[in-house]
Amino acid sequence: MSHEAIRSLVSRDDDEVLNELRTLAASSDAFVRRTAIEIIGQHKRGPELRTIVVAAFSDPSDYVRRTACGIVEHWKLAEAHDLVLPFLRAPEASTRECALRALANIWHEADFHSIFNLYRRDPEIGVRKEAAWTLRRGAAASNWRLLFDAFSRDELPRHRLWACEIAETFGDPDVLPALTPLLNDGDGHVRKSAAHAHQAIGARS
Repeated sequence: MSHEAIRSLVSRDDDEVLNELRTLAASSDAFVRRTAIEIIGQHKRGPELRTIVVAAFSDPSDYVRRTACGIVEHWKLAEAHDLVLPFLRAPEASTRECALRALANIWHEADFHSIFNLYRRDPEIGVRKEAAWTLRRGAAASNWRLLFDAFSRDELPRHRLWACEIAETFGDPDVLPALTPLLNDGDGHVRKSAAHAHQAIGARS
């Protein structure tokens, strides 16, 4: 079956299409498996084949595994969390990025330090950016100060802006001395966000 024919299965809504997708996902051709998994993720009855998506994390093909990560992200498939986590150590940067996007949607607070280490140390800027966004989404009372301290010194203005937003949400007057330099940041959006955070923290205190 051609890839175009496999993709056309997304429009069918009968029991037989699920059997076809199940068979295609077990193909000896990795690209057929990848396409089948992709369509399972898009199909409105795809969750009925969630065991196939979970099994795809053990597939020998990186393409198939990354596609499975994308489905976990899309479906917010929490049961796959422990299968996604080891992909943070994958040798391919694109796989690490897929894992981070998935974990952002099925976040466990215990993931924080592994992802923070990627943000600080990964050799690929794309992975570091993805890790930062995942951390931003997972900001909480237990970790906000560590994130603020890291993001406020980051060379990327977007991350410094996130530092201001995190301080506004979680901060108390103790953070104001560290927030004050951002009032004079070189980026106007950061300055505006810092001023807003400064005002909000002051009003709370």
